Amino acid sequence: MPEHVSRWPEGHPLPALPQQRQTGPRSESVELAPEERNAFAELVRQLGDRSA
Repeated sequence: MPEHVSRWPEGHPLPALPQQRQTGPRSESVELAPEERNAFAELVRQLGDRSA
């Protein structure tokens, strides 16, 4: 690194940036109705057929 460029001290957060999360967002799930599950399965089949 060039001498004229100063480094931010390690372990000190940048004041302009918000604190970062250490973990990802929590997982969520929903229960699908049988019709929704069938429609989703059909969509997955159609998309799978495209890549072959």
